[in-house]
Amino acid sequence: MDPTEPVEVYSSFSPAEADIIANMLQAEGIDAKASGEAQGAFTGATPEVTVMVHAADADRARLLIRSRQEKAAETPDEAE
Repeated sequence: MDPTEPVEVYSSFSPAEADIIANMLQAEGIDAKASGEAQGAFTGATPEVTVMVHAADADRARLLIRSRQEKAAETPDEAE
C-alpha cells in the first residue's frame, strides 16, 4: 500500500465530533481531514463523516483516537 494513500481511521454521524478528532490528530502532527459532511445535504438526512489520514499514519492515529475515547469513558464530564 502507498504510504500516502488516504485511509479512514474514524467515522461519525456528527460533523463536529469528526472535526474534533481531525483537529486532535493534526495537533499530534498527523495530516488528518474530516470529509463527507456535504454528501447528505437532503433534509432529514444524517450523513456519515469520516476522518482520513495517510496510510503511514493510520496505526498511530487509531491509537490516539482509542486513547482519547478511553479517557472520555473514564471521565465523561471532564472530556466535554
